[in-house]
Amino acid sequence: MRKKLPFTALAGVLCLGFLAGTATAQTAAASAYPTKAVRLIVPFAAGGAVDLIGRQIAVALNESLNQAFVVENKPGAGGLLALEQVASAAPDGYTLAIGAAGPLSMSPSLYKSRNFDPIARFEPVIWYASTPGVLVVNPAVKAKTVNELVAISKAAPQPLNMGSAGSGSINHLMGEYFQEKARIKWLHVPFRGSAPALTELMAGRLDVMMDIVPTASPLINTGKLRALAVTTPKRSSLLPDTPTLKELGYRDFDVSSWISLMAPRGTPPEIVEKLNTALNKALQTTAVRARLSVVGAEPEGGSASRVTERLKLEIPRWAAIIKSSGATAE
Repeated sequence: MRKKLPFTALAGVLCLGFLAGTATAQTAAASAYPTKAVRLIVPFAAGGAVDLIGRQIAVALNESLNQAFVVENKPGAGGLLALEQVASAAPDGYTLAIGAAGPLSMSPSLYKSRNFDPIARFEPVIWYASTPGVLVVNPAVKAKTVNELVAISKAAPQPLNMGSAGSGSINHLMGEYFQEKARIKWLHVPFRGSAPALTELMAGRLDVMMDIVPTASPLINTGKLRALAVTTPKRSSLLPDTPTLKELGYRDFDVSSWISLMAPRGTPPEIVEKLNTALNKALQTTAVRARLSVVGAEPEGGSASRVTERLKLEIPRWAAIIKSSGATAE
């Protein structure tokens, strides 16, 4: 005669069966992913480097996974509005964020009242590309090298004027970081965007600026600005004759505006892996590398953990720089 299971044991068996069934359903859904259009939220307005690379990610995923990846621009709060929206979305792979260095690494310290922790709120998918920074001066500045610029900065009776796209912008903080490493001090002159700052730099009303290669390289190549160094360990493909700060003795200097793909925390690992694999394959193709080169970006790729490692390095570094510079956005 078959014994009846006690109620608690029976409930446990049913619960295990339910969990197994749920896991099987989730695995099946992940293997079929994506079955509908996916939203890619960009934290800045259309037309900038982050937006352009975000749209390239959308094209690469569309081509690889045969589904629409639709870009939506949501600027605001230094990019945190977009990140907060995606972090609060259902973790099913159908709402993703284009992550950039500013919103992920800097904005949490610039907008302290929002109390946003990107490491806790996201599943990183891939570090897709980097856009190097570049140290530029007006050609009237006598410095032809970084060492000469540092010497001029130390000897000048008044600080050199450094332009930026605004207090707390990535080029402002790159400039502050360089000053810290070089042990010099410039006078920060913020503008509402990179374009007006570059205009003033070309006109000679500013002396120096840190910018990103995609926007600065056309002005460098036409002689309107002089490039002294790029901020990443590897030279830029758009400025192959410009040395890196690491080459010039700033051994640990590695700063870039880097682009990643992020999913809400709890997104199934099978979906994260499918997206990561698709984009890594895309980054190996000549067509995708050519698209990135056009906008001055360098391909990255690799495991999702590279994003977390980068954030663990950058968030405290930028927090310290923001505190010492007094930069604020609130």
